[in-house]
Amino acid sequence: MLDRIRHRGPDAFKIVEADGVVLGSRALARHLGGKTRCAAEEDGVVVTADSYIYNKSELLQEYFGSKAEPAITDVELLLEMYRSAGLDMFGLIDGAYAIAIVDGSKLVLARDRFGIKPLYHSGSSKNGSYSSEMKSQVAAGSDFAPFPAGKIFVQGQGMKNIGDLPARRTSDKEKPEDALRRLALSSTDQCVENSDSVNILLDGGINSSAIAAAASFTTVDIDTVCVGLAESEELELARQVAAHLGTSHMERVFEQEDVLQTLDEAIYAVESFDFPQVRNCIPDYMAAHLFLHPNRTTLVGEGGDEIFAGYDYLNTIKSDSKLRNERARILASGSSTSYQRVDRVNASACLDGRMPFMQASIVDLGLGLGRRDLIGAGPNQNKLVLRKAFEKLLPKDLVWRREPKHSDGVSSMGVLRNYAEEVISDKEFEKERKVLPKGRIRTKEELMYFRSFQKFFHSKSCYDAVGLTESL
Repeated sequence: MLDRIRHRGPDAFKIVEADGVVLGSRALARHLGGKTRCAAEEDGVVVTADSYIYNKSELLQEYFGSKAEPAITDVELLLEMYRSAGLDMFGLIDGAYAIAIVDGSKLVLARDRFGIKPLYHSGSSKNGSYSSEMKSQVAAGSDFAPFPAGKIFVQGQGMKNIGDLPARRTSDKEKPEDALRRLALSSTDQCVENSDSVNILLDGGINSSAIAAAASFTTVDIDTVCVGLAESEELELARQVAAHLGTSHMERVFEQEDVLQTLDEAIYAVESFDFPQVRNCIPDYMAAHLFLHPNRTTLVGEGGDEIFAGYDYLNTIKSDSKLRNERARILASGSSTSYQRVDRVNASACLDGRMPFMQASIVDLGLGLGRRDLIGAGPNQNKLVLRKAFEKLLPKDLVWRREPKHSDGVSSMGVLRNYAEEVISDKEFEKERKVLPKGRIRTKEELMYFRSFQKFFHSKSCYDAVGLTESL
């Protein structure tokens, strides 16, 4: 199973066997050629994790005191937390994680509240198999399902809920845009983790541009990448942001043939045929594989549309409470759609994709805002608080530009939609869409992606694990 996910951790691996439990782990160094640890062990307890932790510096102070230092790895911190707090530790972590702990003959698994980091499972409460991707789970040869977000599994006991994070004090005197800017800079800094360099997938939109602006305050060396057709708007907008912030920028201009040649490998990487995700996956996949810098941490702007009401249909919701509930719903659904895309695309290039907007304080701030702060009265003012927060740090025209509808994906991805219409007849579409439950194959484009998906993933478990992005 570890061989199938070598890309997730080519720098180190470890296999631990104890009392009927076999734990295999791979680890990715933050810099090419750097050192890392797969697991931390002490007195019969072994901890391994795929993680990044927004409140790591606070937790280091809490559990290591005067001995706290940035070089302490996540697994070392988590081991100390488990020894001190047991299962209550998970309620204290603000971050993205899939954690496995072997404690004697007992196995403990946990996945973060939003399911940002991937985890799949099969079997019962007494035995089974668990892994980070479908690729490795398929190798186990049994039916499987996504491990639920926000849950802890204890062998022999079953699932438990992860507790809520401790409440944080907020100031009523601070404007929402000022609070957001402060929190975004802090979260980005935690994601960069004292590194002097970072990668950013930059598409010229306000989400990724705001993260790039925040990163410019925390690190001196920023590599940005954008891909698109020669005439695509994304390329020009990304150039403007890169020039404004002084990043080391690279781009790739592609044609329809490049997209079609990349399709199968991108779908294998992202493990999905959900058409909005595949549309966005292909340019992201191309971009992630362009980074030349040895740094492996890559920042993205995902989460911004969900938190700050970036989707067009949210404009029609007039009630603040309903607007909050709908954003909370789509945030909760991201584990098998947008968060999965971020994870798999970056992992396929041996990168660690990180989402600064998903820090708990930012999510809470955003969900606590109503239409007045999020949507505004003008036609271009969705994500209003985000635009205000970064309007002095980015080019004005970009900040107040109307962005395309999310489900359209990157504008250059129209080539895939058009190609599917050409090569798949109406008769083929109606026949083949019946392979899956009604409504699962919605367009010819999605059928084209499903055909590619079937080349690698054949079981009902695989089909059922694919998320469904609504038309946003």
